[in-house]
Amino acid sequence: MTAKNKALRVTCVTFVLTALVTLFREFKPGYANGIWFIWTFCSWNYFAYAFDKRMWPSQFVELKGGNEGSPIKRTIYFWGTAVVYLAFIATMAFAK
Repeated sequence: MTAKNKALRVTCVTFVLTALVTLFREFKPGYANGIWFIWTFCSWNYFAYAFDKRMWPSQFVELKGGNEGSPIKRTIYFWGTAVVYLAFIATMAFAK
């Protein structure tokens, strides 16, 4: 499986889960907007992993272009972000 396929699948899964949590949970005003803001930040990381290593901010070593980045670090950031976001969504879905 290529990096683009992985990134697209993780983006789609997190989008669907975020939409389901937003639809089926009643949140205080502003909470649903916050969830989508966090999803946007995380999906930027998925996009950077798959499509463009030279994305801003350049201080993330794994995203630097010109063969300066480390594919292992990029993979760790990608899966780490996915796990943290899925834990966040699970907390939002099941917490009272």
